[in-house]
Amino acid sequence: MYDVVIVGAGPAGMTAAIYALRNNKRVALVEKNVPGGVIVNTAFVENYPGFTKIEGPSLAYAMFEQTTKLGADYIGATVTGIEIGESFFTVKTDGESLRGKTVILASGTAQKKLGAPGEEKYTGRGVSWCAICDGSLYKGEDVAVVGGGNSAFEETIYLSNLANKVYLIHRREGFRAESSLVDRVRQLKNVKMVLNARIVEFFGAETLQGVVIENTLDGKTDRLAVKACFEYIGTLPSTDYAKDLGILADNGYILVDKNCETAIKGIFACGDVVDKDIRQIATAISDGAVAALNAIKYCSG
Repeated sequence: MYDVVIVGAGPAGMTAAIYALRNNKRVALVEKNVPGGVIVNTAFVENYPGFTKIEGPSLAYAMFEQTTKLGADYIGATVTGIEIGESFFTVKTDGESLRGKTVILASGTAQKKLGAPGEEKYTGRGVSWCAICDGSLYKGEDVAVVGGGNSAFEETIYLSNLANKVYLIHRREGFRAESSLVDRVRQLKNVKMVLNARIVEFFGAETLQGVVIENTLDGKTDRLAVKACFEYIGTLPSTDYAKDLGILADNGYILVDKNCETAIKGIFACGDVVDKDIRQIATAISDGAVAALNAIKYCSG
């Protein structure tokens, strides 16, 4: 029996683990991918206090190392459901089931897909959602990045150091990205912004050879020859396992109160999976601390 079972090992989940472990609680961290969440796929983090610039995977590993040194049990599995008992919760996975006095949901988000024809066919063969994972495969080639937020701009900067040319495709002229990132990208000589455009088709042979783009103003189409396309168009909550619990908002994110507790006493949620407006590493860490401290109170009962 664990005191706290944490679903997801991103910044929020690992922060929650650190707080619970330092309060002598037995903690299980269940993660279907590698620990670190979205920062594992981020080339550089430049808005985390204490570091002017740090590689995303390095920051993720530092968090992971801290939790393991404190004694967290890591379980590599996909959570499929949660059962509510009289005095404990059962977290069901595609492997073992785990019992916990409390549960903290920190499962984060997954990248949205464009849904254009050819996307599925070329996934893993040119279409990607992780520049830091796959960017080196396209060194010296022409590539595309889709999106207008921080992630799209950060990965455009990263890819500009590898690719021959980077096309940054965005459906309108305005951006959600920080102005400092936009200014940096505008100064890169091998980056071309393709604005008021959307991808309507991926084409190629065995691997991706290009994309068809449509002008969002006049409907005209054009073809761009690229060997890879990296999509950063937003995220969706990873909450399939919680659909039957009655704790989700209409958009699929988890509803919590000021204590990061859901409508089910003893089940807390934190980080990007929570229904809120701002999703940053700093806010995820804050959520994780709040969720853990209130879970500890619940355990002490």
